[in-house]
Amino acid sequence: MSTNQERRAEARQRLREQMEAQARREKQLKIAAASTVAILLLGLVGVVVWNKQQEARAEQHAADWLTCEYPEAPNETPEKITGAQAEELIASGQADQEQIDDYNKDVDEALAAKDKEKIVAAPEGEQPRRGTAEVVLSLDSGDVPITLDRSKAPCNVSSMVNLIESGYLDDNTCHRLAVAKGDEGLSVLQCGDPTGTGAFGPGYTVVDEPPADLPVSQDGSGMSVYPRGTVAIANTGQPDSGGGQFFLVYKDSTLPPNYAVVGNIAEEGLTVIEALAENVPDNSDKQPQDQKPRRPIAIEKATVLSQDGLPES
Repeated sequence: MSTNQERRAEARQRLREQMEAQARREKQLKIAAASTVAILLLGLVGVVVWNKQQEARAEQHAADWLTCEYPEAPNETPEKITGAQAEELIASGQADQEQIDDYNKDVDEALAAKDKEKIVAAPEGEQPRRGTAEVVLSLDSGDVPITLDRSKAPCNVSSMVNLIESGYLDDNTCHRLAVAKGDEGLSVLQCGDPTGTGAFGPGYTVVDEPPADLPVSQDGSGMSVYPRGTVAIANTGQPDSGGGQFFLVYKDSTLPPNYAVVGNIAEEGLTVIEALAENVPDNSDKQPQDQKPRRPIAIEKATVLSQDGLPES
């Protein structure tokens, strides 16, 4: 039989063990709670970091890529000016009979060459906002190296790369050679219509991307100077009407700032074009838009040599 003293000692021992067990349980609960809070905090921090990373990726993607519109071109088949329409233009002083006759002659030439028209698919998907493309236009009189710069007009540069890679510019006759009279005016070689008439395009158009950094002409006209060596996209004068045609500026030229600048011509290419310009158009007395080379000027082959600085997809 245990004495009272022994029973009290045993009771104290059991109480001590119970208190220690309770303390261990409370400590474990505190550790578990702290661990849960830590996990929740880490998860919350992870979500915040992930969201920030996603936002940064989205911002970078938007800075690197854009969606370009390439609408289907309207019917480009030209029509003659005759009858009441011709009479109205003459009566209003907008044109004389000689100008109308010249226009109708151009329409006849365009219709006769329509079977040479090429229709190609427009670029698809997002287009890069930055990067360059080294291309060469192999003319029958020499090579014209060009550097296309996407940062200047990304939608138009993507279109031009597309036209070159599709073969649209191969065997392409340049239909206009404008020679300025004096120090100011228009000095360009214009190409890009496979029919060689300037009446047709690739079947789609490109959005306007007008340049904002061209110098202003000092002649008081308010127009801009497209510097020697510039490559720009031609249009009809209507909004978003650019397509396959482009012009190569071989001497500073004064124009409205309505033509997307897509790149620059290497000096050796300018030498080739300047030699062609010495072959003054046989109708140099006409307005620049009507001036034609004395002999045919053809792009035999257009090639994309390389593309650099493109953003990661």
